[in-house]
Amino acid sequence: MLFQISSIQELEELVKKLLSRWYKKFLLKWDLWAGKTEFTKQLAKQLWISNITSPTYTYINNYQNKLLHWDFYRINSEQEFLNLWILDEIEDFDYVCIEWPKFSHLYADKDWLEIEIKKIDENKRQIEIKNLHHNL
Repeated sequence: MLFQISSIQELEELVKKLLSRWYKKFLLKWDLWAGKTEFTKQLAKQLWISNITSPTYTYINNYQNKLLHWDFYRINSEQEFLNLWILDEIEDFDYVCIEWPKFSHLYADKDWLEIEIKKIDENKRQIEIKNLHHNL
């Protein structure tokens, strides 16, 4: 599915639509400053969670033991990934957002959505959404 959005409100509506289809796990792929953390903020808003921040320097943010927000940008190898016990963490949460989703073959199954956002200009984004194993 391909979308164009021009506002936070449109992103919020898209997140609501995805949640209404029972999607809970998201691979967030796109350029720097394109809106990865904003997507997670909108998801959290629907779950009544606030104060979302980027996990760039902490690797992980856990919100109320309900939403797990990872950033794999600084993970450089599959072994480093495995040493962080990420797979155990992912299974314990209802909702998961992963920015820079490296090594997805180790954890992402049919329940995950891959979301790629391209920044067209300061306000406009093109969003492509794919299920890893079948068409939406």
